[in-house]
Amino acid sequence: MSTTVFIEVKSLAGSNFIVAAQVIAVQQMDTARCNIMMAGGVTIPCNEAARDIAARVDTALHTGKDNHHGNAVA
Repeated sequence: MSTTVFIEVKSLAGSNFIVAAQVIAVQQMDTARCNIMMAGGVTIPCNEAARDIAARVDTALHTGKDNHHGNAVA
């Protein structure tokens, strides 16, 4: 059974909660802004660094699964 994992992002219109598994790409605009490309063609402009969003998506998708070192992530 799969569960839906939401992450919070700071968009230009305020805080949004998006489904981590629906993120296709994160496009860096400058060091403090990015665009999140979602499945279905939705683009969300954000007031956060692309690196921070990508790390949050990666963490959300890999929580509870094996990491690259063969150890279970808490």
